[in-house]
Amino acid sequence: MLSSFRKRTVQKMDPSGVKVLETAEDIQERRQQVLDRYHRFKELSTLRRQKLEDSYRFQFFQRDAEELEKWIQEKLQIASDENYKDPTNLQGKLQKHQAFEAEVQANSGAIVKLDETGNLMISEGHFASETIRTRLMELHRQWELLLEKMREKGIKLLQAQKLVQYLRECEDVMDWINDKEAIVTSEELGQDLEHVEVLQKKFEEFQTDLAAHEERVNE
Repeated sequence: MLSSFRKRTVQKMDPSGVKVLETAEDIQERRQQVLDRYHRFKELSTLRRQKLEDSYRFQFFQRDAEELEKWIQEKLQIASDENYKDPTNLQGKLQKHQAFEAEVQANSGAIVKLDETGNLMISEGHFASETIRTRLMELHRQWELLLEKMREKGIKLLQAQKLVQYLRECEDVMDWINDKEAIVTSEELGQDLEHVEVLQKKFEEFQTDLAAHEERVNE
């Protein structure tokens, strides 16, 4: 009975309206062709969806990387500013720099997050793995440069502040010496006993003052 079924023919209209005859084997072959084509179609659809998702993740990564790079460049300009060479308001500049350091540290999580996202895509064999790897390396280079410049500026601001304090103290000592110099260079020795006692008392007061300034001068 199966052999007689296979020998049957089925009438079918093609798109042009011409009747064609197909055997059971032809129908089975056509069926398999359709199924194979459909499976391939679904595979291509899945592949296309994956590529679009990968592209979206990459573009998302690129956007975040560009924003971080722009932010780093802006902060690099601040960190590279040599305002420590101007001795005015150094205390205010130090306070501002400390706030700047806190801001940079607070944003350190951005590069950590990019690292995680980028390295995950690389481990998954993303089509832009080399671009992602290069981008991360450059961002790390810029980030390390920012930290270095920030640290250097902090040190130089402290050095500038210490120098200003030192020069101020030097000036104070010189002013004190100038003020007291008349005492040690005076040729006056007294006209009588009472006068000499007055001069000696003033000189003893000066000696006490001198001793008080000794430690400051040595420092």
